[in-house]
Amino acid sequence: MPHLFSFTPSCLFRLAVTTIVFGLLSPAFLVAEGLPDKNLETAIRGVLFDKKDPSKPLADDDFKNVYILEAKGKGIKDLNGLEKCTNLQLLNLAKNEITDLTPIKDLKKIQSLDLSKNQIADIAPLVELKGLQFLELSDNKVTDITPLKGLVKLSALYMAGNQVTDLAPLTEITRLSSLDVAGNQVVDLKPLETVNQLSLLKLSGNKIVDIAPIAKQTQVRMLFIDRNQVADLAPLVAAAKEDASGKKRFAPFLRLYLKENPLSEDAQKNQISALKEAGVRIEG
Repeated sequence: MPHLFSFTPSCLFRLAVTTIVFGLLSPAFLVAEGLPDKNLETAIRGVLFDKKDPSKPLADDDFKNVYILEAKGKGIKDLNGLEKCTNLQLLNLAKNEITDLTPIKDLKKIQSLDLSKNQIADIAPLVELKGLQFLELSDNKVTDITPLKGLVKLSALYMAGNQVTDLAPLTEITRLSSLDVAGNQVVDLKPLETVNQLSLLKLSGNKIVDIAPIAKQTQVRMLFIDRNQVADLAPLVAAAKEDASGKKRFAPFLRLYLKENPLSEDAQKNQISALKEAGVRIEG
């Protein structure tokens, strides 16, 4: 019976070479180009034991072994390439020079993210990071926090020193226990009425006049309303008196920071004394 196929030696050689090449192009062997930002590449190599030597090429699979990346103050500007770190759970990029968050938009396993002290204005790429529990955005250039609306697993959110005016996107993030929006341009606290598990609430240095929406934050232990435009403490006094005459779960544990507010004469003479009688500790 005649052979269906016959191969010359040269044909066999080409077939062998082709097989090797395609094998090397499989996902496990794909070699990544160096990252555009060498400071970011150095940080990533720092957590890869066998790739600390910059002369060794990074394979795509190497990035999947990065679960925690601490890269604070490393002079990082460009995050391109970080999207390959699909298993990242904790990412600290504080004190860098980052403006664009697009490369991390699909890193959905991240639970803790520190982006403080960068140059970030647009946080839209965070919208799909639904697993976030801790988010630090302080000292950036953020004005619109709408992208945070669906991040309902957040328990700690720090965004002091930005340019935020509207807290409405936080209405449904009811798991928050720590919230810092000091040094922004907030006026209306009504969106926080439904965020009732806060133990730390920092509102220092805003434009707040009316504290009634937060007067029934009965879980709060530290409340900072210093450097605002608050004149009347009556809503807080009423809540403290009610608690002091009943379950005593709130007033005796509250530390209230008040300094640099245009308090009315009644607030200074009577309301502060009433708060103290209920057990509230006044700080300034």
